[in-house]
Amino acid sequence: MGITEDIAADYLASLAALAWQVELGADEALCESPQSAYDLPQKSAAPKPVATAAPPVVPANQTAASQTALAAATRSAAACPDLIGLDAAASQFDYCDLRKSARRAVTGLGHERAAILVLCDPPNWDAEKEGAAMDRGELSLFAKIFGAIGHSLDAPSPQIALHLAPVLPWPLRGTPESHSAALAMMRPFVLRRIALVAPKVVVVMGHQTLASVLQTSGLTRARGAWHALADVDMGGLAASPQIRVMQDLASIKKSPEAKRAAWQDALAIKAALRR
Repeated sequence: MGITEDIAADYLASLAALAWQVELGADEALCESPQSAYDLPQKSAAPKPVATAAPPVVPANQTAASQTALAAATRSAAACPDLIGLDAAASQFDYCDLRKSARRAVTGLGHERAAILVLCDPPNWDAEKEGAAMDRGELSLFAKIFGAIGHSLDAPSPQIALHLAPVLPWPLRGTPESHSAALAMMRPFVLRRIALVAPKVVVVMGHQTLASVLQTSGLTRARGAWHALADVDMGGLAASPQIRVMQDLASIKKSPEAKRAAWQDALAIKAALRR
């Protein structure tokens, strides 16, 4: 008696073996009968040539359209005298296709001249439904992180206040290429928010936010260091703020390592504000 005979003769054992294979990923029969890998002929170890794909061709009219949209966003953002006007202009910006499929626009929250401005990734579906930059679970964790260093969204004093806003007022939809285009298009509104709030510290929270604000990728490399913006016109209100990169709250919730890193970032922000 062998394994094959024992399983074939037992219905329950056969069913359990089948379930085990499905769990391993073998959920499709490709041959009429099972095959042993040891009985198959040896394949040549010579590497196969890899075809190099041609780079995608970007239509000239698409580039021109992107430039037109960016110029329009720059003019619209620069004309906003306050955050209320900025939120309205961003939410009504017709060049961005995300606006057409969104249920509502998410605006900024917190003190208009807060010492800490937190910019976060575009809202998810739950956050959009509630009209908030983050869903309830993320907002709760957000409050705990910054509350631990004495700052909150409802603080009346700018010195201990927070201002929170997403880099896009709508959830992301479509392809990664369309995401990048939307982030680049709406960047002038993000920069104008920084100028209007004039914070001492800007917290860049998440991958999309990093791409929008600092126009780079690699959040792990950027985290744990201070950055600066050269293209933000503060209008004489204050010097360009320091920028601290943090993980997005969804990642912080899942990982103990990310929680420790977030606490280190919070302490660094607190120390920077003291200085």
